[in-house]
Amino acid sequence: MIAVGSRAPDVDLWLAPREHARLHSLVAPGEAILLLFYLFDWSATCTNELLLLREQRAELEEAGVTPFGVSRDSPWSHVAWREALDLDLPLLSDWNGDATRAFEIEHTYRGLEGVSERSAFILDGDRIVRWSRRYEPGEVPDLDELVEAARALTT
Repeated sequence: MIAVGSRAPDVDLWLAPREHARLHSLVAPGEAILLLFYLFDWSATCTNELLLLREQRAELEEAGVTPFGVSRDSPWSHVAWREALDLDLPLLSDWNGDATRAFEIEHTYRGLEGVSERSAFILDGDRIVRWSRRYEPGEVPDLDELVEAARALTT
């Protein structure tokens, strides 16, 4: 896992099936983002995680942090999953695994190689990692902790 204080890698991510962007373009100067890496669309733990993120999105944004979900699933899977869960937050596809490798969170999960570890990174407007945490595969991240980390960053 890349260290707090490191410059975030400028990797290519898919925003939608025919739209991709460099990570650094998603971070506006003076703002911050949360990258919440999860294992798989449609899995029970990840569904719970993203529903909690949906519920606490406003608190993160009030703290000045824009949340993004990130997984190795395809952008087409993200479209269907967002619709099924009525998610109003962006899901980034790391289909090629560039972000997973660059953030040093690649692992093998139940025989599937190259899966993103469940983890969170808060990047500031200079694209510096200001907070990070790794979670167990079956652990739902404590969204209150993420909100507090966001508030601490922006105060």
